[in-house]
Amino acid sequence: MAQLLYGEKIAEEILEGLAKQKRRSAGRRSKLVVFQVGENAISARYIREKEEVAERIGVRFSLVKFPKGTSQKKVKEAVEKTGKSPSVTGIVVQLPLPAKFAVQDILDAIPLEKDVDVLSSHAFGLFALGKLPIIPPTAHAIMLLLEHYRIAWQGKHIVVVGAGRLVGLPTILRLVMEKATFSSVNEKTKSLAAFTKQADILISGAGKPKIIKSSMLKKEAVVIDAGTSLEKGAASGDVDFNNVVSKVRAITPVPGGVGPLTVACLFENLFILSAQ
Repeated sequence: MAQLLYGEKIAEEILEGLAKQKRRSAGRRSKLVVFQVGENAISARYIREKEEVAERIGVRFSLVKFPKGTSQKKVKEAVEKTGKSPSVTGIVVQLPLPAKFAVQDILDAIPLEKDVDVLSSHAFGLFALGKLPIIPPTAHAIMLLLEHYRIAWQGKHIVVVGAGRLVGLPTILRLVMEKATFSSVNEKTKSLAAFTKQADILISGAGKPKIIKSSMLKKEAVVIDAGTSLEKGAASGDVDFNNVVSKVRAITPVPGGVGPLTVACLFENLFILSAQ
């Protein structure tokens, strides 16, 4: 049976540290504003987690919801207006946005000093150059998990499935910075299994339920499942957990693996930016 890599314990340590920091700086007020357009069950779940964490560590929280048919212009103007508020120290535009939206145009309305997710072009560009004081939350969470469980990755072959803005792309850039050896695959890659079978460490953020099967992995691989989607009303990862768990050396469960740690890293970013 594989070792289960839980993110909750590491997240707890981060959040306890942030709560203590908040108590020591009672005069400094932090506020996170989250924008959501339309309804999405996975997004709603993550927003609830953010709200719960905010309440726990003493951060003010506000959710701005727009119905599905809202125009891109209206959403962008709301983000820009909120970005100018001195009482707001962090902004999240919850993805996904409606397909008709020019997503990056909305994300670029987030001021650099309030972009806790590192999704604007300015913030992401600085991150890619190694000139940003924070790290995209999921990319940071993945590296913290490997470090916490003492999983050696230098010199190992890492395969990243998916190149999305929240998981794959920032993780790939993080691996480049760390001089890791890796392959990047996506939905256009032919013979996905030919790549995943080479992975000493597989990191998946495709957001497609159970696309990674046991037959696609080599024995004793380490699997970091950072993909979340809905399957029959329940949260599911990219990896077919029950099919894989007896073959690999270690694996993150979904939920309970990368997710809680990602939220903790986001709030850590909020505190770092607020102190700049």
